[in-house]
Amino acid sequence: MESLKGREDFDLYKRPGVLRTIWRLMKVTPQLKWWYVFLAVDSLLATSVIPAQIALLAQTLDVFNTTSPAAAQQRGNFLASMFIVLSAGAFVAYFIMGWTTNTIAQNINRQMRRDMLDLFLRQDLRFFDRDENTVGALTSRLDSEPQAALELMGFNIGLVVIAFLTVIASSILGIAFSWKLGLVAFFAGIPPLMAAGYVRIRLETRMDAEADRRFSTSASIASEAILAIRTVSSLATERAVLDKYTRELDDAIAGLTPSLFGMFVFYAFTQAVEYFILALGFWYGSRLMSFGEVSFYQFFVSFYGIFFAGQQAGIMFTYSSSFTKGLRAVHYYFWLRGLEPTIRETDENRDRAPRDDVSSIDLQGVRFSYPLRPDAQVLRGVSLEVLPGKFVALVGASGCGKSTVMALLERFYDPTRGSIRIDGDDDLRQLNPRLYRRHVSLVQQEPTLYPGSIRENVAFGVDVADDEAEGVTGDASDEAIETALRAANAWDFVCSLPEGTGTACGTSGSQLSGGQRQRIAIARALIRQPRVLLLDEATSALDTESERVVQGALATAARTGGRITVAVAHRLSTVRDADLICVFYGGRTEEAGTHEELLAKGGMYAKMCEGQSLDRKV
Repeated sequence: MESLKGREDFDLYKRPGVLRTIWRLMKVTPQLKWWYVFLAVDSLLATSVIPAQIALLAQTLDVFNTTSPAAAQQRGNFLASMFIVLSAGAFVAYFIMGWTTNTIAQNINRQMRRDMLDLFLRQDLRFFDRDENTVGALTSRLDSEPQAALELMGFNIGLVVIAFLTVIASSILGIAFSWKLGLVAFFAGIPPLMAAGYVRIRLETRMDAEADRRFSTSASIASEAILAIRTVSSLATERAVLDKYTRELDDAIAGLTPSLFGMFVFYAFTQAVEYFILALGFWYGSRLMSFGEVSFYQFFVSFYGIFFAGQQAGIMFTYSSSFTKGLRAVHYYFWLRGLEPTIRETDENRDRAPRDDVSSIDLQGVRFSYPLRPDAQVLRGVSLEVLPGKFVALVGASGCGKSTVMALLERFYDPTRGSIRIDGDDDLRQLNPRLYRRHVSLVQQEPTLYPGSIRENVAFGVDVADDEAEGVTGDASDEAIETALRAANAWDFVCSLPEGTGTACGTSGSQLSGGQRQRIAIARALIRQPRVLLLDEATSALDTESERVVQGALATAARTGGRITVAVAHRLSTVRDADLICVFYGGRTEEAGTHEELLAKGGMYAKMCEGQSLDRKV
């Protein structure tokens, strides 16, 4: 069975050939089947252009051999009219081919973009933990891969198909009129040309793969620098970032030079073979004519048949070189389609929702290591039961496993060992993650807002059933929006804005302050009416007064309707009223109890409170 690394590492993906890849792409786009048929028929018609051209050129010999000026004029007029007909036919055939291939390519481009984003959104978090799957790298792929696929299924594919069919048709024509000249010229020129072209494409494919790997590193550097432009500017490190980016570019170019040299050697060979066919054809054809084995007419048709076959073979590989980028893009697309997240909706769990809408959560001996660091155990046998209506706080030093517990409760990951029980009996791993997450809201320390208005960002939290609306993120009444904003202590500042809830948040909430973004994120979580509310340093960006008000609202919300609230906090003042405080150390729960109980023990929690000047009198 294929290993996990083999499945998740694109560099280890077994890439099929061009024909198999195109066939597979056609199979996943059945809506375009009649366009494919139309392209095939049109290609056959376009293929007849060059054989017809050879036949007409051969007929021009009769014009020069005719002794009667009137007959020559008449014959010339006829051939001229035939060339006009051929010109019109070529215009129609190539226009239809261009229109057809463009329609096919744009439809595939749209489908690939939509599918890739859908597949990105469905992946486990371990997919995004990999170095090659940074935000910048994936955004770059979403933009570049569908566009590169146009090279494989765009206008060039039509030209390559026509060139390939023309090689066959012209070779048959040349051999038919003089089998000796045709066979000698064909086997002396066409097979070496085809072999050299194939080797060049293989070299270019490998070079593009290497270039993609090397330049993705530099793209990630640029993307991350732009995303963190405030940090870069504040530290005045623009020159350092640019130098690092330049070094990556220089290393990439230097590493590609040997491949480029070999590729162009074979490219030059394919171009030179055409003239070798000319030389061989004239030499051997003249010998056959001198021996009386062929007429000049036979020599002309046979010679130009093989010559055009060689020329079209060269053209075929010239255009097919663009296939390498498109082929790699389509390979990435199919590799992505083949990835199966471990945390996903399946036929077995499709209808498996929490029985009691998540009334309790029970962690039983949970151990966990991140997939990319399997030897570093983050949680070491954590057991914790959270009952309905309870507020549980997780505290401890950085890196002790608090946020990892939150990730497991959101089911971003599954435990390495142990289990998480929902409503007493249901193992969280057996539930449909989509149906489970409908009952859960998460507010993180660094909230994420989307481009759009405040209202749209808050309404984004409203759950919409699949059978209610396709592609709709959610909608809410003005009353529900106001209630959520008031609960998050955001209503007053929103009303002070010129456009109120219609105010644009900007990219990643850039038009709002950190505290304002945090309150909008809390409102988005509360409007969802979750059964489980997860707060990961959710009030860290608020001032003292706002924090006090929001904490009061969250405490009230936690005890409304049996809602479970789990909070991670470093400021212990925000969780002193929790029903249960769990002190984490080294991936274990070192202490557990209420604020007063833990202070009375005089253990780790008491020392933490002392460090923050927090005691019973606070």
